[in-house]
Amino acid sequence: MKTNQNVRTGNRVAILFDGKQIGLLQNLTPNDDYGLEPAAGIGDIHVQEYVPTLARHSLSASSMILPTKSMKEAGIAVENGDEALQGRVFDIEVYDKFSGDLLVKYTGVSYASGSVEIRANAILVSNAQFLALDRVGKAL
Repeated sequence: MKTNQNVRTGNRVAILFDGKQIGLLQNLTPNDDYGLEPAAGIGDIHVQEYVPTLARHSLSASSMILPTKSMKEAGIAVENGDEALQGRVFDIEVYDKFSGDLLVKYTGVSYASGSVEIRANAILVSNAQFLALDRVGKAL
């Protein structure tokens, strides 16, 4: 008998915010942008190389809102401007649930913005945007 596990799926990973799983997280979308700028000289329209100028790591997350275990109750999302001024940072880590291998880790993460989606006959959903200082991990 053979077990078919050639691809990674969301059902086989654990996502930790500041070391904690957030209840019913629906998605996490990381984006890594290295701010490439074209380098070309006067009199030549051809780019010679693209130079990285600024690493910007952003993450978007959505989760179903539970009576407990929300992003705000976990201290991940801020309640108001006064709380945002505290400058709290944390890490977001993605692990393989079965092997325990770290797939990717974002460090120095700050909550940037968020919203709540309220629709008729639907579960409330919290959306959040984060910015990270750095990224490590080669598996994703």
